[in-house]
Amino acid sequence: MDPTPVAGTSLFGRARASLAYVPGLDGLRAIAVAAVVLYHAQQNMPSSWMPGGFLGVEVFFVISGYLITTLLVAEHERTDRIDIKQFWARRARRLLPALFAVLIVTMGIVGIGGSSSDSLREHVRAFRGTWVSAWLYLTNWYQVIAGLDYSDRLGRPSLLRHLWSLAVEEQFYLVWPLVMWFVLRRFRHHLPAVGVVFAALAGVIALVVALVYRSENLGRINFLYLSTPTRLSGLLLGSALAIFWRPWRLATASVSRHGRWTDVAGTVGLGVLVWAFLRWHLVVDGVSAVHGYDLLFRGGFLIIGIATVMMIVAVTHPGSLLASRVLSARPLVWVGKRSYGLYLWHWPVFQLTRPRGDLSLLDPSSPDVRWGWLPALLLRLLVTVVLTELSYRLLEVPVRSGLGYARSRVLAAVGAVAMLVTVVPTASSFAAADVLADQAACNRDPAACEMLAADTEPAAAPTTTTEVPATVGVPTSTQVAASPTDTSVVPSATTVPAPTTATKPVATSPGGTPPPAPAAVTVPVMPIRPLALGDSVMLGAKGRLEAAGIRVDAGEARRFGKAEGLIDRYRASGQLGEVVVLALGGNDNLSARLIDIILGKLTDVDHVIVVTPQVNGLPKEARNHRLLLAARDRFPNVTILDWQRLAQSKLRYYWGAKGVSSPGRAYFWADRIHLAPAGQRYFTSLIVGAITKAVG
Repeated sequence: MDPTPVAGTSLFGRARASLAYVPGLDGLRAIAVAAVVLYHAQQNMPSSWMPGGFLGVEVFFVISGYLITTLLVAEHERTDRIDIKQFWARRARRLLPALFAVLIVTMGIVGIGGSSSDSLREHVRAFRGTWVSAWLYLTNWYQVIAGLDYSDRLGRPSLLRHLWSLAVEEQFYLVWPLVMWFVLRRFRHHLPAVGVVFAALAGVIALVVALVYRSENLGRINFLYLSTPTRLSGLLLGSALAIFWRPWRLATASVSRHGRWTDVAGTVGLGVLVWAFLRWHLVVDGVSAVHGYDLLFRGGFLIIGIATVMMIVAVTHPGSLLASRVLSARPLVWVGKRSYGLYLWHWPVFQLTRPRGDLSLLDPSSPDVRWGWLPALLLRLLVTVVLTELSYRLLEVPVRSGLGYARSRVLAAVGAVAMLVTVVPTASSFAAADVLADQAACNRDPAACEMLAADTEPAAAPTTTTEVPATVGVPTSTQVAASPTDTSVVPSATTVPAPTTATKPVATSPGGTPPPAPAAVTVPVMPIRPLALGDSVMLGAKGRLEAAGIRVDAGEARRFGKAEGLIDRYRASGQLGEVVVLALGGNDNLSARLIDIILGKLTDVDHVIVVTPQVNGLPKEARNHRLLLAARDRFPNVTILDWQRLAQSKLRYYWGAKGVSSPGRAYFWADRIHLAPAGQRYFTSLIVGAITKAVG
């Protein structure tokens, strides 16, 4: 993400000691940042158009390694020394102004929200650690130590989670000048051997990552993806290239002769990158990868790094047609020069303008939006570009030109950016911020939500239900909301007369009909103690499930593969029981192999109830659903509780929707994935009903 051009006026010649500014490198940066931005734009969108866009970060790593090492080698050749303090000062002038603006603005937004009727208070606690670590360029290590799953796409992640990659680069910038100072003092006459060592180290790191990678170990995956040592391979590949490839030294006569070969290499590299950005997970997930990460951690990063090296060779060659006619196009260069700011601003903007959470007027699933997801995407990109341009013109360029010239413009820029960022998302983000506080409060004290619902909404006519007496022994039925077309595992229902105690009109749903009142679960006392393993969706209903006699082990961002270790632990302690409920998969791109591994460990359990995940139409939902439904044909003790289907009729009753005037009557929070109080009751009733039918 570092926007470093290497100073100069000519691309080649004997008098040159360094590489000049190369527009093609900005073009390559533009492709990389576009891939990352579009990848992140997929969150809460109905389709996946850039499933491998996250690999753009690896492209930036290679570019940074190449340019930084080139700068250091060129400086040593010119002056026979490396001014490390001056190097760090240049890095600070280029990187810190825009970063500080993002940190100040995001803290302002979270702080203002946290002080207004408890709206962002819970998010402030989670945000604080990321914010402090970002100032120290330690975001990646904070996320590793805190166990924050970078791949979790549910809910609202930290507004600064994306700064992990900048932390990796800055840690590299801190150490690498010292390494090169030593290398150039001791081995200046053996630089080709040094380049070989750098490339070999990149290969060794890739090999170690492949050997220690375990697809079912979420903590290890997080470490391998975020930690500085395991992500050095791209930076080292770029550094190795800088030792071997110094195109400014090419003689004029050899430029055209070698140019066509570099164009071939660059075209191949570009093809690999485009394929990876557009197809990576779509292809990998369809093979045998457990989480779609097998190839990524077993040579995938190295492949992307080599492809980027091929691209750099082409775009820095003075005779390259790929560089002069394709990647030097003005729109690409414009984006590339602003790639650092685009990367900094896009993530907080996207997290404050989620189409299925904050931007209800631009909800892709709403019939009022004629063009589906496009207005939301365009609005988010527009806000990002405007903020980036303000940052670029008023902060980044002036500070690079000199602090004296920049002082007045910096003050104006901070004010302008703060105002723009605060005003644009306030209306939408504060509404969703209230949800965070309400959700946290309800999860801590479900009774409070019941009281709130009773105070603000009268009971509407209940849905068709089945009544279960709270008696000891095997219950014959449970109170379960059922749709007329329901063919799931819940028991058949009988009609219960509607109460007549309502004292005021019932709020209506967007369609004009009142949201159905969730049926209260009459808790049975079970003769068995079922075990339920789940993620953050089940975690929201934990109190109600435990009140129904179910042992619940649920956690945030929990992967399906985590169940393997949990099953072993409960089996060893004799607590596995006769019934196991699995409500996992919302955080995964599942594979049949992983499903078979987990369900294969439960073949001796009498009844295994698999709850299909509902993640509000995210691209992985349909595929995960098909794989889980198919699993019941391979495991006779498995019953499917089709939450993905049963939840569809309730998705419009989310907190913040028209007509849902209290959290107690909402089935979902604004993300339409996690359970609000009514949804917690409904979810609990379905699971209790499934267990009842299985053991009855």
